[in-house]
Amino acid sequence: MECDLGNKPEELLRLNPYAKVPVLVDGDTVVYESAVINEYLEEKFPQTPLMPRDLALRSQVRIWIDFCNTRLQAAAGNIRHDHDVENNRKRLAQHLKTLDERMAGQDFIVGDYSLADITYIPFFTRGDHYRVSIGDDLPNLKRWRDSLLERPKVKATP
Repeated sequence: MECDLGNKPEELLRLNPYAKVPVLVDGDTVVYESAVINEYLEEKFPQTPLMPRDLALRSQVRIWIDFCNTRLQAAAGNIRHDHDVENNRKRLAQHLKTLDERMAGQDFIVGDYSLADITYIPFFTRGDHYRVSIGDDLPNLKRWRDSLLERPKVKATP
């Protein structure tokens, strides 16, 4: 369902008590929060595994998903909404540096392509929205971002 987040429809409020998108409705099941939706879909369609079988690696995927959602997105969202902009710019710069260091010598953030990588794609596609640019000073992060955005399924998404 498309909706104007400035004027949230009753249906969204009924489906998600947080009144946020996305919301997945699968029969009688309603799932919200992006990370939870991603894990739900990964478990529903096991023929396309996006979580490692190894428990230690699975925990690392979840840690990097949390990093994106609670640190990177939080700082960028605060900048977008003009909240404590200078401090959030500093926080965001540190988070981007952490990601750049993590991606040194790696194609994916944890092992093979996983939900962790997928979690960062919306952030990367909305760089202008968040007033974020990833330049040559973050070469590992830039390479990873570019490789994710060049994936055929990502390119095909409007």
